[in-house]
Amino acid sequence: MKNYTVKARQRYGSNSIDLTLPASIRKEYSINHGDIFKISPIEKDNVLTLEYRLIYHNEDEDEEE
Repeated sequence: MKNYTVKARQRYGSNSIDLTLPASIRKEYSINHGDIFKISPIEKDNVLTLEYRLIYHNEDEDEEE
Protein backbone atom coordinates (compact mmCIF):
# COMPACT_ATOMS: atom_id res chain seq x y z
CA MET A 1 0.00 0.00 0.00
CA LYS A 2 1.25 3.45 -0.94
CA ASN A 3 2.00 5.91 1.85
CA TYR A 4 0.11 9.20 1.59
CA THR A 5 0.48 12.45 3.46
CA VAL A 6 -2.16 15.08 4.13
CA LYS A 7 -1.94 18.58 5.52
CA ALA A 8 -4.34 19.90 8.14
CA ARG A 9 -5.89 23.17 7.00
CA GLN A 10 -7.98 25.62 9.00
CA ARG A 11 -11.02 27.26 7.44
CA TYR A 12 -11.29 31.00 7.82
CA GLY A 13 -13.39 31.91 10.84
CA SER A 14 -13.56 28.37 12.22
CA ASN A 15 -11.70 26.37 14.82
CA SER A 16 -12.27 23.17 12.82
CA ILE A 17 -9.48 21.59 10.79
CA ASP A 18 -9.90 19.94 7.36
CA LEU A 19 -7.85 16.97 6.18
CA THR A 20 -7.84 16.63 2.39
CA LEU A 21 -8.03 13.14 0.91
CA PRO A 22 -5.73 12.47 -2.05
CA ALA A 23 -7.71 12.23 -5.31
CA SER A 24 -6.50 8.67 -5.95
CA ILE A 25 -7.98 7.45 -2.64
CA ARG A 26 -11.22 9.33 -3.31
CA LYS A 27 -11.56 7.69 -6.74
CA GLU A 28 -10.49 4.19 -5.67
CA TYR A 29 -13.01 4.07 -2.82
CA SER A 30 -15.76 6.16 -4.49
CA ILE A 31 -15.78 8.79 -1.73
CA ASN A 32 -18.16 11.60 -2.63
CA HIS A 33 -19.13 15.08 -1.48
CA GLY A 34 -21.73 14.64 1.22
CA ASP A 35 -20.47 11.26 2.45
CA ILE A 36 -20.53 11.06 6.24
CA PHE A 37 -17.85 9.43 8.37
CA LYS A 38 -17.66 8.59 12.07
CA ILE A 39 -14.22 9.44 13.42
CA SER A 40 -12.49 7.60 16.26
CA PRO A 41 -9.24 9.05 17.61
CA ILE A 42 -7.02 6.26 18.96
CA GLU A 43 -3.88 7.09 20.94
CA LYS A 44 -1.44 4.33 21.78
CA ASP A 45 2.25 4.61 22.64
CA ASN A 46 2.23 8.35 21.80
CA VAL A 47 0.89 7.66 18.29
CA LEU A 48 -2.43 9.23 17.31
CA THR A 49 -4.43 7.27 14.73
CA LEU A 50 -7.61 8.73 13.27
CA GLU A 51 -9.97 6.00 12.15
CA TYR A 52 -12.71 7.11 9.76
CA ARG A 53 -15.71 4.80 9.28
CA LEU A 54 -18.08 5.53 6.39
CA ILE A 55 -21.62 5.66 7.77
CA TYR A 56 -23.42 7.31 4.82
CA HIS A 57 -22.51 7.16 1.12
CA ASN A 58 -23.95 9.87 -1.13
CA GLU A 59 -24.78 7.76 -4.18
CA ASP A 60 -26.28 10.72 -6.04
CA GLU A 61 -22.76 12.04 -6.56
CA ASP A 62 -21.69 8.76 -8.26
CA GLU A 63 -24.15 9.40 -11.09
CA GLU A 64 -22.73 12.86 -11.84
CA GLU A 65 -19.15 11.75 -12.37
